Amino acid sequence: MTSPLGIVLLGAGTVGATVAEQLLRNPERVAARSGGPVRLLCVAERDPERRGRLALGAAHATADAGSALATPGADIVVELLGGLEPAGSLLATALDAELGVVTANKAAIAARGPSLASRVGPESGGLAFEAAVGAAIPVLAVLRDSLAGDRIRAITAVINGTTNHILGRLEAGDSFDAAVADAQRRGYAEADPSADLDGHDAAQKLCILAWFGMGAEVTPDQVERQGIREIDASTIAAATRGGSAVRLVARAVRTGEGLSLSVGPMRVPRSHPLGSLEGADNAVLLEGDLAGTLLLQGRGAGAAAAASAVLSDIAAVARARREGRRVPLPAAAPVPRVTAERAELPAWLHRLEPGR
Repeated sequence: MTSPLGIVLLGAGTVGATVAEQLLRNPERVAARSGGPVRLLCVAERDPERRGRLALGAAHATADAGSALATPGADIVVELLGGLEPAGSLLATALDAELGVVTANKAAIAARGPSLASRVGPESGGLAFEAAVGAAIPVLAVLRDSLAGDRIRAITAVINGTTNHILGRLEAGDSFDAAVADAQRRGYAEADPSADLDGHDAAQKLCILAWFGMGAEVTPDQVERQGIREIDASTIAAATRGGSAVRLVARAVRTGEGLSLSVGPMRVPRSHPLGSLEGADNAVLLEGDLAGTLLLQGRGAGAAAAASAVLSDIAAVARARREGRRVPLPAAAPVPRVTAERAELPAWLHRLEPGR
């Protein structure tokens, strides 16, 4: 009989609690997809209320993420803490210990992804982070595997479900504050929504897409970024009159001089897939030399969507670890950058002129 692989889970917020629940409630399904059984050994969560809500069975809970990494029998670490620190150091520690690692941490991967990738042990199972970009949308897998033989010219995406929901509420007549509060009630926005509203979240995700799609080693500070705080009723009305919607668009474009990276609000025709997105859905347009234009669309926010991607990564890393290999990651190298103004926009995409 195949021996179970031990899992340590760091973080039991909405996504972490959903992942733990699925591991405990559906062990046969997880085992079938992981090449054998997996067992949740430990959950690290600082919030005592969250810890108290967990029904862990034989697994145990702790407030100390550092000690959780040393759990006997651990094979795979699932990091769902978010933020650069202490998560970044914990990820490095786990990789240095030749453990398999799954994370949804876009901040850490965007800032340190290639560096973390260099720490991956050859037989560890690897480092996987599909949930860091589009939640349930398997865009990284498509770029890494299905389009490995192509050259991606451009990536144009709506990859922040929170801002998409907020902009939709503004179209419906809500005030900005009411729209943000609604996103918070639904679990799309954090208590401090700055990362979403100011475009940091989308910039981080764009860096990861540029890595997988274009082999570019870039960091969020290299992305030209504008958020949605300046969007008002007149801007929304002007877009609506023109048959368009306002969307926070992330874009990476190859030019003859280098790579353009930008995040900002734009007008998108309602007839276009990015303009017709509803609620917290995300969409990514990939333009390749051979494949042409491909659209990936789906749920980009919410605990269930993110947990789906995390569980898929657990299965992939578990299979790789059992086979004495690692999940592959594309190479990345620094690239020259050019401004967004020098990267031609497609005819359907328009930069915003507030109030017009």
